[in-house]
Amino acid sequence: MKTLIMKIGRNKAYPYVSVVLVTIAFLATNPLTNFEWRYLLSFIGAICGLICVILLAKGKNSGNIFGMLAGFGEMSGNLLGRNVGAALPSIYYFVTHIFGLVTWKKHLNAEATLKPRQLTERHFGIAIIFIIVASFVNMYLTGILGVANDPYQLMLNNFIFALGVTAQFLMIARFSFNWYLWIIMNVLVISLNIYTKNPIIATQYAIYLFNAVYGLLEWHDTEKKKVLSVQ
Repeated sequence: MKTLIMKIGRNKAYPYVSVVLVTIAFLATNPLTNFEWRYLLSFIGAICGLICVILLAKGKNSGNIFGMLAGFGEMSGNLLGRNVGAALPSIYYFVTHIFGLVTWKKHLNAEATLKPRQLTERHFGIAIIFIIVASFVNMYLTGILGVANDPYQLMLNNFIFALGVTAQFLMIARFSFNWYLWIIMNVLVISLNIYTKNPIIATQYAIYLFNAVYGLLEWHDTEKKKVLSVQ
């Protein structure tokens, strides 16, 4: 299975297939007859987001540029769909991608690929605290903004917000552990957008889910090569 995932992720056709799948999901909303801004903005964000995560999984710094573009589209699409928890992290993502674009330049190998770090017990503890605090922050902001979420939607938004901001921090800080959190978060976002009937973002995050698994394997592979080179 690992070999198959790595083979698909490294295949040159992979990005194009991903874009086609999201485009089909966009066309399924009948944009010419039932036009909605949230679907168009979601589509733009999805395309940029796909390019972003594929490049980041490969450890390419250029992924941060597309991450900034994706942040605007995803934030707008989710806010229009009343998914506050899934929308707010996009603002945070935008800012952190700027930081990542600058700092990653200092940690690239000879192939211009990022050199990942292993998570320590201390950083893991900080990440858990971050998740708990972020969850309460989302509940507070949802109440302040007066967004009408049913209990199921609110619960998913809380976890999505908390996992998203924590995973993004770990990614920009170059910890390969970030991909485990992205895997969990992607499953939740898919469930939420199926529930709120946004097939574009649901399809986008289904691809993100695969890409998170691929990113985890790719970053671990880079870590092993680093260890072997030291030995």
